[in-house]
Amino acid sequence: MTTTPAPQRHKVLIVDDDPGMVHLLARTLLDFAQLHFAVRGDDALAKLAQHKPDLLVIDAELPDLDGYSVIARLRENPQLAHTAVVMVTSHNDASHRQRAFAAGVLDFFTKPIDRDLIRLRVQQILNGETMELIELDDRPLPVRKAAAAAAPVVPPAPVRPAPAPMVEAAPPAAGPVDVNAVTSELFERMSAILSQAETLRERVRPGAPASEIYPIQRIQEECAEVIQLLVTISGED
Repeated sequence: MTTTPAPQRHKVLIVDDDPGMVHLLARTLLDFAQLHFAVRGDDALAKLAQHKPDLLVIDAELPDLDGYSVIARLRENPQLAHTAVVMVTSHNDASHRQRAFAAGVLDFFTKPIDRDLIRLRVQQILNGETMELIELDDRPLPVRKAAAAAAPVVPPAPVRPAPAPMVEAAPPAAGPVDVNAVTSELFERMSAILSQAETLRERVRPGAPASEIYPIQRIQEECAEVIQLLVTISGED
């Protein structure tokens, strides 16, 4: 019997040098989008050209180029000019919001973010839904939490975690180490693992039990944990 392969999921590039935020965004979006990561503006531009994501989720403040500069360079590239952009920042004043929207940002989230709302908004953008701009930060937190609590929650099936693999320690490197180069390479490897997990997920038949989905989900979640560590290391150079 011939089976129709599942459509490829959208690609999202997450750019932030805050380990907690990268981890939060990764865990929030990894089950419906193929994720790539960067912690610096110059690396973000390279990843944009390499992966051509459907959506860029970027912080306003980065160690080198800020988020606004990355967006401006993005718009100058004809192949990337129409990439959707969402900004995440700790700045909640009107001037930053206005500057972001003037740069063509589709939505503007201030930290700490609401996972349910950013997930909903990203899904809407990736699905091309036409709707009014959601002013996420104008709603009181109790109202947002109540709306999220009203949504039905399906508990995951109980599973037994797999034992952690044994990993041999790498020998110490000779001479100085370029931390940025190493973390960038490891980001690429994590992205490759996530891409392979995407392929496995696409092969799971519709209506498959949770036990078939769980191993793939664990791979993706562990990648999110490693990515958080990489962002932390990158910020210590």
